[in-house]
Amino acid sequence: PAPVTSATAGAPPPVTSADAPVTVRVLPAPPVPARTGAANGSVLSVVLEVIGERTGYPVDMIEPDLDLEADLSVDSIKRAEIAGELATRLGLTTTGDTDTGIEELTKARTAASIAALVAGVRGEVAGPGPAADAGAGPMEDGVATAEPVVVAPGRLVMREFDLEPARPSTAADQLAGRRFLLLGHGPVAEALTVRLTALGAHAVTAEEPPAGAEFDGLVHLVAPDSPPVLPDVYPAYRQVLAGGPRWVLAAGAAAGLRGFFRSVAREYPDTVARVVEHSPGTAPEDLAADLVAELTAPDREPVVLRSPGARRGLRMTEEGLGLLGSTGAGPAGDGAAEATALGLDSTSVVLLVGGARGITARFAATLAAASRCRIELFGRTALTEGEEDPAVAAAHSAGELRSALIAGGLRVPAEIERTIGRIQAEREVRATLRRLTALGSEVRYRAVDALDGDAVRRAVKEIHAEHGRLDGVVYAAGVIEDKLIAEKSPASYDRVFRTKVDGARELLDAVGDLPDGPRFAVLFGSIAATLGNRGQSDYAAANDALESLGARWAASGPGRRGLTVHWGPWAPTGDGNHGMVTPELMRHYAGRGIQLIDPEEGTGSLLRELAWGPAADTAVVYTASGW
Repeated sequence: PAPVTSATAGAPPPVTSADAPVTVRVLPAPPVPARTGAANGSVLSVVLEVIGERTGYPVDMIEPDLDLEADLSVDSIKRAEIAGELATRLGLTTTGDTDTGIEELTKARTAASIAALVAGVRGEVAGPGPAADAGAGPMEDGVATAEPVVVAPGRLVMREFDLEPARPSTAADQLAGRRFLLLGHGPVAEALTVRLTALGAHAVTAEEPPAGAEFDGLVHLVAPDSPPVLPDVYPAYRQVLAGGPRWVLAAGAAAGLRGFFRSVAREYPDTVARVVEHSPGTAPEDLAADLVAELTAPDREPVVLRSPGARRGLRMTEEGLGLLGSTGAGPAGDGAAEATALGLDSTSVVLLVGGARGITARFAATLAAASRCRIELFGRTALTEGEEDPAVAAAHSAGELRSALIAGGLRVPAEIERTIGRIQAEREVRATLRRLTALGSEVRYRAVDALDGDAVRRAVKEIHAEHGRLDGVVYAAGVIEDKLIAEKSPASYDRVFRTKVDGARELLDAVGDLPDGPRFAVLFGSIAATLGNRGQSDYAAANDALESLGARWAASGPGRRGLTVHWGPWAPTGDGNHGMVTPELMRHYAGRGIQLIDPEEGTGSLLRELAWGPAADTAVVYTASGW
């Protein structure tokens, strides 16, 4: 799962814990690249120098028009660091109402475009240097130097709470003269059109937004029996949001809409963004009346649940598992009691998809240590034959690999970054296999694309035929391509959403066809789904959609636990793997006071959840504080 990343300008609201963390560790702050001093010469020269320092590339290899993200693997956190360093060296103002220029620097995609923007703002009065964001720790050359705090995660669940009634007493004043687009047809659209017209508003009903038209409000009417609406409806939302509407509502429950609207609400604070879900059987007239009331409701809840006489929201609430679930029952908390409660032993078989790397691999190790069960791993990384070149084999960090590859003759940054990613992925997979074997588990890795339904079904059937059983599955595949909605293409949205959701669906369908399927299925989600996050509307929606898949699978047979776990950000696992928490992201979190999940405590928490958690809780959140 991807943590909430840099595309955000503001952190989600904090989550408080009633109980003190079990353990607290402080990681040393990742090293900050040394500053070479302000450069003389053109703005572009300074920009190239700073990018070179932050990426490890010689300046002569950084073409001005290279795409920072696609060619140099510069994520949004690193772009923010580059912008901060440029502000320091060039004396750009970063405080008060003049932040816009600096913010634009973080969005620029090439060195040339950064240089052009700098030239546009360089005439401002120079300040003493870039100021840290509110709540950030000490800064050195624009980089937060606070030390990340690593803790045991708290367990939270989404629970309903009462909202103030929405009384549309001022509806006529607020809606008169406004233009609304109603996506969808039928009795609800007709009833809503009548009500809006009576209030002096103008309503247009269509299946997609008319080209070039702007509206004050969008109401997306989701039919109860409609197929999944995301990601297909995303282009319509993007088009309407580009016009800065006052209202964007969805009426009806659909997989992923909650996470999507939570993120829309964060990206568009001046827009009332809300998905409204009604109890089944609500009459069209009543539904239309409620929607008009929601347009004028005083609160900004992104998810509202409607039933006769009630209006409710959802919020994360901390709920423990009791003494046994909090501490475990095995010697030194080794997970043996939990494994026994789950029926796992050395004859059991557990499949992890996306499980040979990152935190999923860490959970595989927890399973192996607790039960010595058979571990089957699916991943996208194909393992190559033969030994690494000695010069490459001697390189460990990304920087060392970059230097070795450059010394070996590679000169195209995009190719170098792809090669580094492949080498690191292969190394991590091999290290996982060695570790699981050392813990006493039989383990096998297969390069399987989770989106290839035929390949997934074939591999699952082979595993079941060979062992006569499959006791549990864990799904953790996914990609992130963080961008604000205004900048995110439908193709990118589709790719992020489908990789997560379609892959999970393929796996659950495959194990559902087995004569004796698994007792538990765990889907790895993200806290972005429950809180929303700027720049992650696709990822938040996809992880939210996992809840529907897991709950449906659990209800499809007796004795099944379908569980979606929405994780907060994890600390590096300590085995050379940073997962998705890069050193830049760790500094960013530390500067914002966001704590990270201790890997050992995180995997132990999941094992306890599976063993002792209520089967009725089909989705939980595990996160450290600071959110």
